[in-house]
Amino acid sequence: MKSILNKFYNFGLLVLCLFYMPFRGLAKKVSKEPKKIIILRWTPHMGDVVYTTPMFSAIKKKYPDCQICVVGRGRVEEVIRYNPEVDKFIEYKDNFWETVRKIRQEKFDFGCVAKPGASEGFALLYLGGVKAISIFDVLNEPKVRSATYPFMLKLGVSVPFYNHQYIPPQFLKLLEPLDIKNPDVHFHLYFSPEAESKINSIFKENNIEHGRDFIVALAPGGSTEERWWPADRFAELAKYLVVNHHAKILFLGAGIDKKAIDGVIQNLSDTPHINLLNQNLDDFKATVSKCSLVIGNDSGPMVTADAFNIPQMIFVGPTDPREYHTLSGPTYKILQSSDRKLTSISTDTAFKELYNLLYNLSRVA
Repeated sequence: MKSILNKFYNFGLLVLCLFYMPFRGLAKKVSKEPKKIIILRWTPHMGDVVYTTPMFSAIKKKYPDCQICVVGRGRVEEVIRYNPEVDKFIEYKDNFWETVRKIRQEKFDFGCVAKPGASEGFALLYLGGVKAISIFDVLNEPKVRSATYPFMLKLGVSVPFYNHQYIPPQFLKLLEPLDIKNPDVHFHLYFSPEAESKINSIFKENNIEHGRDFIVALAPGGSTEERWWPADRFAELAKYLVVNHHAKILFLGAGIDKKAIDGVIQNLSDTPHINLLNQNLDDFKATVSKCSLVIGNDSGPMVTADAFNIPQMIFVGPTDPREYHTLSGPTYKILQSSDRKLTSISTDTAFKELYNLLYNLSRVA
């Protein structure tokens, strides 16, 4: 029923856009010197938002005086908070016309819809009067299954998007109409001085010193349980790291991750650890930035570690690592299941990769 209502809703938005087109024209008038740019990041999942952060620095490098606005749902604002390259945030709470009004007031020169298939997102920017809008045209399977989206593509500047390829550089391609090419793909996250002070206090209370101790964060959760490597196996890694490398173990996660974290802790016996479940995102970012190593499933903590150049070991099951991660390296290990089920990654396999990662860390220390 919800799917049918969404189809009618998107059809209504398309009709409005087509009705408006004779008055405003196509969204293809690309300015040579844009003063205001708006980026729409639709879904609130942390990793998806982090992937857009290279766009901000790319814009500021090419057009340092340009103002950047982000519009999004949920926790998008928390993820990008304190980023000096973002000048404004507009929160979308399904208040379509109120958001259109706010966008129209700003008179944006250029906009990007950083989500394939987001008909509603494109309509927000188009009806909001954004002069030029770049939008993804998915060229391989699985394609966008929408009767309205192909018509939206004709109204804006279409940019090729390919499934099964690393996503962050494709987000950056949305900026190519502005003559921004081959920019840096590195993620950028920021946190407040208050968050850093708070984490330093937690570390001091637990006799942990950043720069002296080997601080290992475990992130055994993820958005769905099918993306969780077994808890007892995480516990084996934690016990080994404490006994053999004097590691200080932290647990990271939020919400549904509690079940995963509790499962690991139940298998730890008397192994010391700190459970930092349900930190706010400011504190979470500060914590990750101080880690020596992050081990976890394919989830938000891992891309956060990417932003702070923290070594990682990542367990990947049903997702496509080509889309969300770069290739494995000496201190960046991706363990992918052979059958999309994380239980097929054995403890022996994990330890083999961990030994190699620790050896490489010792060489660069």
